[in-house]
Amino acid sequence: MKNRVKPILKFKYLPLFLTGLFINFAGFAMLGNPAANAATLRIMAADALPKPLTEIGNIFKKEHPGVKIDYDFMGSGVLKGDIEEGAPCDIFLSANGKFQRQLKRKGFLNSYRVFAYDYLAAATPYNNPAHITKSNLIQKLMDSNVVLTTSSPHSDPAGDYTWKMFKIIGKNIPGAFEKITNHVNHLLDAAMVMPVLESGNTDLGILYTSQLLELKRSGAKINIIPIPEKYNSRAKFTVSILNQSKHKVIDRDFIKLLFSKKGKKILKRWGFSPVK
Repeated sequence: MKNRVKPILKFKYLPLFLTGLFINFAGFAMLGNPAANAATLRIMAADALPKPLTEIGNIFKKEHPGVKIDYDFMGSGVLKGDIEEGAPCDIFLSANGKFQRQLKRKGFLNSYRVFAYDYLAAATPYNNPAHITKSNLIQKLMDSNVVLTTSSPHSDPAGDYTWKMFKIIGKNIPGAFEKITNHVNHLLDAAMVMPVLESGNTDLGILYTSQLLELKRSGAKINIIPIPEKYNSRAKFTVSILNQSKHKVIDRDFIKLLFSKKGKKILKRWGFSPVK
């Protein structure tokens, strides 16, 4: 009689076989679908930050292969409204802490940090038709014959800081605030002020120092005029991780790079003062 092999022996290694088959299948599935290993980081940031943030983002993508970054650069007030209306966002970088505080109170984030500072500066077209200088800047701001362009308060922090500066001038020179604000043209955000200044369609513009440096480096023919320290105000740039984010480990890695020596060096090169 031939020896029979017991049926149970035929299935002894079946669990191992099935496990190996599953692993191989999963591996092929992941190779066939790169998105399975990839993540997209959604960053909303103030319109003063495109150059340094994109540069930092390029370093980050090299350190995190497969990760993609979607940027949305706009006035911080506009972005804050988008977040409140449900726009997808992982990291929010604002030009002030006010909008971060408002989002925190509404439960969109738990905390935020200051990562850099900036100051306002004035600029004129290169031919400077209104003959504006550092010594006569304040008088020219009050001159209704001078075409003055800024970003809007409430929708853009640059506008908030600019109006704060106008109020400080008004405290030192009675009636100055009314004279300035009665003839100023204020656009939605700083990104709209830059082309107006570059094209020469205004006599005087007020923006962040970093934005004006960026504009000049891009080839724009403008003159940058420092604003006296006693009137100027320091802009605080803040960063937060949104509670809705599903990539918090990656988010923290990005913020770590932002605060690193590499990140600070890039911010400084683009006219910001990184936190120490």
